[in-house]
Amino acid sequence: MIITYILKYQHFASLRTLRTLRGAAFAMPSSLAALFIVIILVTPRCLTGQVPKLPPLEAFISDTLSIVVPFDSTMSNQPVSIQVIDSRKLGESTVGIKQIKKWKYIPVDQYLELNQSLATLFQTQFASDSLQMAGTLHITDLILWTDRKPFFSKGLCLNAYTTFHDTTGNPVSDWIWEIRLKKKKKQAEDEYLGQVIRNLITAQSTALSSSDFNLEFYPHLYRRQMMIWNDFIIFKDGFGVNAHLTLDFPADQKSKWVRGSPGIFYRKASDHESIAIGGKDQIWFWRLSSNWIAKSSGTYRFGFNNFERSHYSSLDFWNLFYVNLSSMASLEYRPVYHKGLFGGIGLYQGVNILPDVIDQFETGLVLNLGILLP
Repeated sequence: MIITYILKYQHFASLRTLRTLRGAAFAMPSSLAALFIVIILVTPRCLTGQVPKLPPLEAFISDTLSIVVPFDSTMSNQPVSIQVIDSRKLGESTVGIKQIKKWKYIPVDQYLELNQSLATLFQTQFASDSLQMAGTLHITDLILWTDRKPFFSKGLCLNAYTTFHDTTGNPVSDWIWEIRLKKKKKQAEDEYLGQVIRNLITAQSTALSSSDFNLEFYPHLYRRQMMIWNDFIIFKDGFGVNAHLTLDFPADQKSKWVRGSPGIFYRKASDHESIAIGGKDQIWFWRLSSNWIAKSSGTYRFGFNNFERSHYSSLDFWNLFYVNLSSMASLEYRPVYHKGLFGGIGLYQGVNILPDVIDQFETGLVLNLGILLP
């Protein structure tokens, strides 16, 4: 009877301890929180003389999200002459790894696993489209990541690089893929990822069946390319500089694309100066020819002002802040697969919300100069 009472007391004491200390886990680092939870779970069993049974180690350090790529059930099963070789570093059915929080506290790697190998899914689509072409498709890279830089177009992005060789091994074409798909409201993550992968496979099959080939291969290593540029703005009463640095996958084979870029903006006038850091520029690009692109951008900025006191008798405190909306349009020399310096010319139009003691509307001439490092 006494032993039973002691065991019951230990059980309820453990529950009280867990409720009391649960809030402390919120303030702990994730690794300490994981250790904290394990100790709480193990201690009551140790007090009763039972051997604690912990979940397998894999349950703490990894997780798997199974992705089913949707295909039409009426697809043809006829054999195809195109061989698909997946030379990515990940497994044949793994399309990505991302970090999630398991049990709200423990950071683990989540493996994104297809229900079939990626090469098999490509061949299934080729059979459905009755491709009569012979050769080998190489899947060199496939990256799933979240692009948070564009203000309006943020979200999941799939970048991939594939090449096609004929039966003698001679290169025929390569493709630089960028797939963006807006997620539906309340759509399951696995279903969404399955549709993104399906869009890539369908686009590749369409390119092969229509002989949409790029005869000039991408000459650089396929990876994120660094681009640094400055927009120099000439105003009637001074100048401005808008500095950018981005790391994005190449988009040389696209006719239009969108990018986002935080920047540092500095404005110098005769009687005041302003600085803003971190405003998100959303930039739209259109390729006009093999050498020229058109560019349009829009952004908001928040920063601070400094004034020449001799020009202003008094200033309200809110004029310390700089709030600006602006847009730019320019023509830029940047050849396909370019590496090195580039530049352009355009127009700037800005609206100053704060401070309210300067011109509300500003127009300027833009000269941009940058360097692209693949």
